[in-house]
Amino acid sequence: MKPKTPDLLKLPPMEFWAFLENSDFQRRRRGGLYRQDEVRLIQHDTRLDEDYALLVGIGCAGIRDAARWYVSHPAPHRFDWGWLDQVVASAEQHGLRLYLDLWHYGYPDWLDLLADDAPAHFAEFAAAIATRYPSLIDYCVCNEPTLMVEMGGRSGRWRPFLRGKTGEDRLRAQICRMIIAASRAILAVRPDARLILPDPWHATEGDRARPEDVQARVIDTVLGRRDPELGGGEDCIHVIGLNHYRDTTLPPFHRLLLQAKERWSDKPLWLTETSGPPRGWRQNEWFWWMLSEVMLARLMGVEIPVFTWAPVISMFDWVDERKHLPNGVWKLTPEGERVPNDTMIESLALAREYGYLR
Repeated sequence: MKPKTPDLLKLPPMEFWAFLENSDFQRRRRGGLYRQDEVRLIQHDTRLDEDYALLVGIGCAGIRDAARWYVSHPAPHRFDWGWLDQVVASAEQHGLRLYLDLWHYGYPDWLDLLADDAPAHFAEFAAAIATRYPSLIDYCVCNEPTLMVEMGGRSGRWRPFLRGKTGEDRLRAQICRMIIAASRAILAVRPDARLILPDPWHATEGDRARPEDVQARVIDTVLGRRDPELGGGEDCIHVIGLNHYRDTTLPPFHRLLLQAKERWSDKPLWLTETSGPPRGWRQNEWFWWMLSEVMLARLMGVEIPVFTWAPVISMFDWVDERKHLPNGVWKLTPEGERVPNDTMIESLALAREYGYLR
């Protein structure tokens, strides 16, 4: 007999979405620049249709996939639509709602990210995508801008290799300008577009935790609620995306969701990324823990219609790309074959049976 959600809950099931890791940042290696492109590493560039078919098989409603800015915008005012044409066509063929990731840490070799014209270049790219793909509604203009500020602006690990408080502030302001410009460029072409901005949302207590105001600064700036000279506004974000991974759990995640809803009470919230640590946890354990935390927040009045697993296909380590991290619904063989990871597929099916997921 199929278990039923107690009437007391009266919560509609959440949509299950998947995210394909597509970071493509540049770091220094052996005295030169090296681009770590996860789309290439997981062979998604050659297995696109196969991957989307797998997602349909586990009941995904939608997929966040890559525009691959450095691939699709190879020179100023010039675009190469070979990759994106495949992505959009395959998503439509498989009946998946596509939520397109325009900027995932990396950017074209030719672009000076800190130049005055960088926001205009990014806006031109965004407008060109909105024009070419009229079926596309959901946009992630920039994934985890706060992490990009940390890695490229404070610690100097990623291009543009800025360091310290000055570098952090400079890069944050420029990233905000670029998100704002690209968001408005999309809306000028597609007023019905839905703009989702995902950023990390983690513990605020503990030695390595960051205060909520620090974690929320980019989102608040893009919304025009701080640093008004950068030109943000409420039109630039329609959905707040929250990405959550292992931290001190202080406060626990359901309380973090309550705090997010209090802070952005007029904006919908999505869980846009989560997965367990690749070592020391079984992924299905993390899945049930996070699902429970999100359900508890929903019982306490926080509306969260989307639950996203990221990455759906396991990725490679950002420091040593030879290390495969088994944190997806599928993990990879050395030949790139997709193999079910532990009991994740069974756990997803059970969550649907219980009425937690649609």
